[in-house]
Amino acid sequence: MAMGDSQGEWRDGDELAEEARRHYEDGRLVEAEAALRQALSRNPDRPEWHFHLGRLLEQTDRSKEARASYLKCHELDPDAPEPLLAAASVDEIEGDTVSALRFVERAVSLDRESDESHARRIRLLSTVGRHDDARDAFYEAQEFVESPAFSMIAMASGLEEQGDMPRASWCYREALRHDPEMAEVRTMYARCLANQGDQAKALQNYMHVLREQPGYIEALLGCSETLAHLGRESDAAEKLRRIVEIEPANVQAHHMLGALDLRAARFDRAAIEFELVLKLEPERNLVRLDLADAQFRRGRIRDARETMRALLAEGLPDAPEADDRFASRPEHERVRTLRAHSAVLARAGALLAMLREWDAAAKIIPEFVKLHAAEPDAWRALARARFESNDIDGGREASLHVLQLDPKCALSHHNLALAALRAGDLSGASSWVRRGLALTRTDEGLRRLRSRVLLTRVRAVATLCTRLFRRR
Repeated sequence: MAMGDSQGEWRDGDELAEEARRHYEDGRLVEAEAALRQALSRNPDRPEWHFHLGRLLEQTDRSKEARASYLKCHELDPDAPEPLLAAASVDEIEGDTVSALRFVERAVSLDRESDESHARRIRLLSTVGRHDDARDAFYEAQEFVESPAFSMIAMASGLEEQGDMPRASWCYREALRHDPEMAEVRTMYARCLANQGDQAKALQNYMHVLREQPGYIEALLGCSETLAHLGRESDAAEKLRRIVEIEPANVQAHHMLGALDLRAARFDRAAIEFELVLKLEPERNLVRLDLADAQFRRGRIRDARETMRALLAEGLPDAPEADDRFASRPEHERVRTLRAHSAVLARAGALLAMLREWDAAAKIIPEFVKLHAAEPDAWRALARARFESNDIDGGREASLHVLQLDPKCALSHHNLALAALRAGDLSGASSWVRRGLALTRTDEGLRRLRSRVLLTRVRAVATLCTRLFRRR
């Protein structure tokens, strides 16, 4: 050991740095770091060594130390933008976008011809919501950069987040003009086209990617989704099966296969796919809604009930408005999120109703009604769930809301009359039947209920007469 130490003392920093490089290439990061630190102890004024040490520290999850090494590199070589961009990456990962943006802007000022620096600046400005500044940064990149493909991509991403799909598509297309072989960018362009409703052109671009890279997972997923949208479900399933051949544990592919099987009434196969998704990713709670649907449709009512109870035990997603950041999101994103949340509530409520889990349905449907307060069908569903769960007052309240929106609703008149009848209010029951028949004279349910009310009245009178006779 003493001889080894003494040998290390006379080796110069360049030898130690070369040794660090060899260790790094062999994957021996601990030895690489030790050699690099020894090199720096010989010559602490080599900026590139501080930069490489930062990279090593990042790979071993020591981001704060890595940031310090990058800043030391910048101190020694203040004209180099790379250490500033590296420090910005650390800050961004740590969530300090303000500091990250400050470093990136300094990097841009050092090298205005660097597409990478401009792209990072555009993306960070978009991330913090400074969209006008991001647009100005994009124009600056076009002025100084000969081939601003990365800046185009960054701008496209920001525009997508704002819901401006036409301009995002233009940026992706321009980026591809600079470099047509970027498979990831062409896939993003295809996704953007699909979001605009141009499914045919999206499919062309997905297929272009897959001709060059048949196993590119993101393109296969997007292509299968587009094919399904176009009604080519067997072709979509073929792409998904290709994915699970490459990645047997791809959760999204299995979920999409299950959805296609469910749509095609292959309920056994759908249930198998959904069960596999839950096995691979148990926290994907909403898959239980798909699984319960498949179980119900194949006649396994008890299993469907257990699955729905497990779903509710884990909890449905909170209302989007519960997130403080929701109001600051772009309008298109808020609309999409609310629509998705509404669809989950509607489906869960309908399935619980079909399973006659009325108590649970009566708890979920009110959340759906909040999103659709102007729709009588939403109130009708709530009225039924409440009546079936013996919440007579709640059912009556919901039925009255229906009549405010749809005064001719025979079902609501029927339910209100029936509620009054159950409460022994014969006068109220008769009044609701009479009002309903005045609006919908041919409704069989109301006519039968009118007969029932009359019969109850007759029985009540007969009972009263009998009591009076006995008293005499």
